[in-house]
Amino acid sequence: MMPWHYRGDPLAEAVTGRLRERRASLGGAAATVRRLADEGDVDCQRLWADMDAVPDWVDFGLMRRGGAMAQRHFPHLILGLTYGCLPLTFAHPDAAAIFVGTGRMQANISRRLNESASLFFGVCDSDALAPGKAMWEACLHVRLVHALVRTKCLSDGWDQLNHGMPVSQLATAAGPAFFGAHLLDCMRRLGARIRDEEAAGYCLIWRYTTRLLGVPLELLGETQQQQDGFDSWLMSRFFAPDDTAKTIMASLLDGLCSLPPTSRLPRSLQVALFRRMLGDEMADGFGIPVSHGGERALSMMRPMLAGISRLQKVPGASKGLGHLGQRILSRLATEGLVSPASAGTAN
Repeated sequence: MMPWHYRGDPLAEAVTGRLRERRASLGGAAATVRRLADEGDVDCQRLWADMDAVPDWVDFGLMRRGGAMAQRHFPHLILGLTYGCLPLTFAHPDAAAIFVGTGRMQANISRRLNESASLFFGVCDSDALAPGKAMWEACLHVRLVHALVRTKCLSDGWDQLNHGMPVSQLATAAGPAFFGAHLLDCMRRLGARIRDEEAAGYCLIWRYTTRLLGVPLELLGETQQQQDGFDSWLMSRFFAPDDTAKTIMASLLDGLCSLPPTSRLPRSLQVALFRRMLGDEMADGFGIPVSHGGERALSMMRPMLAGISRLQKVPGASKGLGHLGQRILSRLATEGLVSPASAGTAN
């Protein structure tokens, strides 16, 4: 699998080159790529066709059940993604170096939180991942952004021989490991009760999302069992936080503690959430301290979260939680984890 660490996404990189030639922005990227493809641009046609091809293993019905589970467990999902998954995106030295080099984390932590939220929470509506739908277009946008980041890093002198391609195919292939199986473990640690079919559906959402982000089929499992094998190897390969990752982790914690609405949670509780979601070994790797006060607060919070999961067995409660979660996650996907005004993303 390691040769993929030295490969980017030629289809997306060619299209970003076309967009630069035409002085076109990434705003409304899907419409622009579609228009250029209709006008005969071969690079845009190839990228569109690659995005449009749905793998045989995609099952929208199964993904719908996984997404519904996530919506009903929206508190567990939000906490798991924020405190258990987001840190993994800079857990490798190369990823941490890219964040620092582009200024996307340390220069504007709030904007980074909201950029991540748009994808993390938006894919719970799995129907929106169908070709041409809203989250499908969002994945196309992210894929092009990754191509631009690669181009910038290489032009700035990135050491490709020693560090591989920035935002490589292999690194992007860690998506199902970070946001699928690991996230489900995080949610269960908070008391979520997830059926096997729901877990399979949610993991499939992230396998398909990762394909839409440009990862080749060779790096994705045709079955969940095969994907589990890939995920285990990728987690062992890409969790290696260095001093830069620890600095970013400290910035992330500071941002969450200073920006509304997450600032309403005591810092000690947020520290405890990071440790619970990541596990002691990963938390130690990031330099996250132990907070006994935060652990006590979390121990009082967990029964409430477990109660939300048990409540879903009450007639009518499951449907109500699903509707509420759908509205909340949709708003988070649009506005972000922190207030748009704080993030500098307000209209």
